[in-house]
Amino acid sequence: PYLMGSTPAKFSARPCFRGQDSQWKADSPNYLGDNLESYLSERSACFEFLVQLQTDPTSMPVEDPTIEWKESKAPFVKVATLMIESQEFRSEAQQEFCENLSMNPWHAHVQHQPLGGINRVRREVYRKIATLRHDLNREPQTEPTGNEVFH
Repeated sequence: PYLMGSTPAKFSARPCFRGQDSQWKADSPNYLGDNLESYLSERSACFEFLVQLQTDPTSMPVEDPTIEWKESKAPFVKVATLMIESQEFRSEAQQEFCENLSMNPWHAHVQHQPLGGINRVRREVYRKIATLRHDLNREPQTEPTGNEVFH
């Protein structure tokens, strides 16, 4: 869970077009990237971004990830549509750029900070992994600007 203002919430994403015939292959060590590359080379991808607000702290606890937040008590609500345009994204420059990125769910506004013990552990694990990877790659940890261009 994460904060949504002052209310705990969970996020989800689902394809805009459910039931599409997908031909995913799992026959390579990089099958996720291979399938994404194949898919996005031919078409765009669309996802609905959904939010589930906590309505009952007892039956929808923040600290126990084994307890499902029942949609009958708090349905997911669509708040946005995410479009990923058709593209090629596996150039050498893009792969190098990606290798030097660091994921951090705590890189958020205070009103959207991660909640719960699992996220607190993730903060430390992700920080240590990023530091190690950047040290091994001899690359400083930097933030993307959004102006990167790859050919």
